[in-house]
Amino acid sequence: MGALALAIAAPVAYVAGFTVFKLTGRGMPRLTGARFLHTTWTLASSPAWLFGLALLIGGMVVQSIVLTRIPVSAVVPMYGPVMVVLLLIAITNFRERVTPGELGALAVLVLALLAFAAAGGLLRETPAAGPAGSWNPDAPLWRIALLIGPSLLFPLWLFVVRDSPVDGRHAKRVTGVAFGLGAGVLVGCAESSGAALARLLRHDLTDWQHVVRTPHLYIVVVAGLLGAGLAQIGLQRCRLSVVIIMLAVGSKASLWLGGIMVYGQPWPETPRKFVLSAVGLVLSAASVFLIPRHEREDPVAEEKTVAEEKAVAPARTPFAPLNEHPRGVAEPSWAPMLPAPVVQPRPVGRPPQPVPRSAAAMRYAAMRNEAAHPGEPG
Repeated sequence: MGALALAIAAPVAYVAGFTVFKLTGRGMPRLTGARFLHTTWTLASSPAWLFGLALLIGGMVVQSIVLTRIPVSAVVPMYGPVMVVLLLIAITNFRERVTPGELGALAVLVLALLAFAAAGGLLRETPAAGPAGSWNPDAPLWRIALLIGPSLLFPLWLFVVRDSPVDGRHAKRVTGVAFGLGAGVLVGCAESSGAALARLLRHDLTDWQHVVRTPHLYIVVVAGLLGAGLAQIGLQRCRLSVVIIMLAVGSKASLWLGGIMVYGQPWPETPRKFVLSAVGLVLSAASVFLIPRHEREDPVAEEKTVAEEKAVAPARTPFAPLNEHPRGVAEPSWAPMLPAPVVQPRPVGRPPQPVPRSAAAMRYAAMRNEAAHPGEPG
């Protein structure tokens, strides 16, 4: 029962750490994987974020110890109750809206966890789940490369290529499915290597000379930090419930498959356990497709946003430059710069007399001039 209690404590530490990430991300500038150094410095200089990272590291250490005592099929179902608690936290504390599709995805995920629990023997009266497997720390490098390569390609693509800000009035905001899956794959990869480290140090905690000669420690550090960073980017932009649920799906699927294919974990012993495990994997994949990729559009909020933009937009003044947009966006540099018209000042004094145009008017003007100035030449 001690191992099962630790198995429950690990996901609790994960959820607490990611909740701290969600709270911390509100006060941070916009994070993006395209600006890797800026993102790294912002996270490393935040004490609150480092505290959340310490919670994640603690959960990973506990998870690694548990995996050396009970099999993966018994560890994965422990995330079911924690997911329900997480959903309540997201609704009550963060005022997140949960769509019917997301509730259906959560229900399918709970069924998948129940299938894993049945395969691991947790639904019986005696929770003994069988052998934990070897978690072979001396696994061949080519097998480890097969695990690490696909686990890094998709998250790195999200970091460098796909991670661009979603701006514009008509741009659709993502729900966080890709961010959660990418971070989950990295976290599951780190958990697998962490279990191999725990098996290596189980009998001798001072055997660090052997540890540094294996790739497991470096995999834990690199994959764990990249997974935490990608999760933080997703939590800053998307909802907590979607990101963490998808992270749990990606991490546990990666942990289960990596443990069997790389680190010597046993396949399900009986056809019944094999079928239940396969059903759990299929249902987990189905839960991913049930969650929409983009947030629902709210017409009321859209009209409110447009009205706010019009209210704060400055009006054009007569002294504003001609190539300046009313909303502050500069026009292209090739826009013509027209000079202002030159206005001549008006003379002060008697207004100018109209010039006569007819012959009679001209003779009349000459007679008046001669009468006013007699003797002068016309």
